[in-house]
Formats: sequence, structure tokens, C-alpha cells
Amino acid sequence: MKNIIIHYRGGSGGFFIYYYLLASDSNIVSKLSFRKSSSLTLGKQKNFLDACFYHQFRKNIHLNDWKKSEKWPNFRKVVSSNSRQIFLCCNEIPKNFDTSDSVIINPYIADKKKWLRMQVNKRCLHFFDIPKNIGRKEFFIHYKETYQRMAENSKVEDADYSFNFLKFLRDKDEREKLCDFLKIDINPRMEAYLTHYIDCHGKFFNKLIK
Repeated sequence: MKNIIIHYRGGSGGFFIYYYLLASDSNIVSKLSFRKSSSLTLGKQKNFLDACFYHQFRKNIHLNDWKKSEKWPNFRKVVSSNSRQIFLCCNEIPKNFDTSDSVIINPYIADKKKWLRMQVNKRCLHFFDIPKNIGRKEFFIHYKETYQRMAENSKVEDADYSFNFLKFLRDKDEREKLCDFLKIDINPRMEAYLTHYIDCHGKFFNKLIK
């Protein structure tokens, strides 16, 4: 089976999809950089995967601090007949990265205002460098300018499979469609990750799905 590339624009749920798929009882793994010359495999040992997931997505910290605990996979390919690697590409795929042995999936936010709201609350993409203590007037100016130059949704081009991320969170049929495409089955750990992820958003999630 082919490797998997999650190609998404900031604020579109790529990191959650990454963990959700790694939680499956399948042969999907990723490689985390460890020191300079070695790497750790994420996905086989579910206890380690749980530790990484629940450390990044915590209920006791604000959404705009989640990025501080991100553990990014690297792009080192390991040839194996027993596993397929998953790669995470935010905003762009590295120019010299060979995608011919991979399928590209694209979680996206279909609504422009909701996509912008995700960026604001998670301090990512166009709001990554915005200080928490920014004045209301300065924030509104930046918000308005960003909205005017943004695309209508966060879709990327040339994906093999694109799906509405917010619909994916609330509709199990949508999750099954993605899993069928990747030839994996949904298990209780994946759904537990989903429930926890939604709970971490609190009332903010209710605003997103309206």
C-alpha cells in the first residue's frame, strides 16, 4: 500500500487527522526526529502514541498554546513491506519530496469565516505571530486585511482525497469514507481521540459546527 501525505493549510485540523490515523490498528507509522542521527517510530507502540496525543491536546491549556507541544514527523522515508509512512505537510509539500509512492489526503475548512476563526483561536497561519496582548483596534485591522486576501476555503490542489474537516468530526459516515479510502477500520482508540479533541474545544466547537 502507498504511504500517506496529509497536506493541509494551517487551521484545518491536519495534526488531529495525523493522530487519528496513527491510532488505527493498521501498519501506518511516522518517524519523529530524535537527536541528529536517529528517529523514533510513532504508531506501533500505542502507549507512546497516547502520551504524545494527550500531551499535545490538553484540556487544561488554551487552544492558542497547543502549537508549543507539537511533535512534527520528519520526511525520512524508510523502505518497508510491513508498514506505510504518514507525512504531515502544513501549507506546502517540500519541493524535492517524492510523492509518487503516496496518496495525498486533504482535510479542509469549507467556510472562510470558520477557517479564520480556527486560525485566531489556535494562533496559527496568519495569526501565528500575533501577540496575545494585541490591542483591539490593531487586531481588527489585521483580521479584516487577512479576511480580504484569504481564499474562500482551505482546500489544496491535487489531493487524491479531500474532505470537510468539521463534517468529519461530527459525522461518523465521513470518517468511515476516509478510512475506507485508506483501507483501515475505525477502532475505539480513534473515536476516543475524537471525543477528547472535541471536548478540548469546549463551547468553541459548538460555534464551529453551527
